[in-house]
Amino acid sequence: MLEIIKHGVIHEIHLNRPPVNALNLELLSALTSAVQDAPANGARGLILSGGEKVFSGGLDVPYLMTLDRTGLGVCWSQFFHAARALARSSVPVVAAIAGHNPAGGCVLALCCDYRVMARGPFRIGLNETQVGLTVPDAIQYLMRRVVGAHRAERLIVAGAMVESEQAHALGM
Repeated sequence: MLEIIKHGVIHEIHLNRPPVNALNLELLSALTSAVQDAPANGARGLILSGGEKVFSGGLDVPYLMTLDRTGLGVCWSQFFHAARALARSSVPVVAAIAGHNPAGGCVLALCCDYRVMARGPFRIGLNETQVGLTVPDAIQYLMRRVVGAHRAERLIVAGAMVESEQAHALGM
């Protein structure tokens, strides 16, 4: 589910839940713990990596559909715990994005201090509006912080998934 690869004092947290690293309660809990424990385990910096074709496909919707209201609340809360752990990390965190990164995967990357994305036809963005969902204020804030208020509004309202070159130009 999660692999910790130590490159000296830089620890790589590799999402390893094939095929698309869909985020479920178990993976989110493991990610939260790994980020929080890393400094005590000697990390001076973190790399968050995912798959070669898909960094993370976001929240595991088929899994979420099996949960009752309480279970959904627990999973949603754990998603925000993982995001906060990345954002509040006492050591720098870099998202190494080697593939597509929609929705929840994009949120995790936005919580990192830096994002590095492979060149190519890979897309990143908050595409929730394309499926009729709203983007919570806290997540909108993350996008505004990275690309500015006007650009964030345009990207979020459109549910835009931008290719890596455009993401770079936008500051993502």
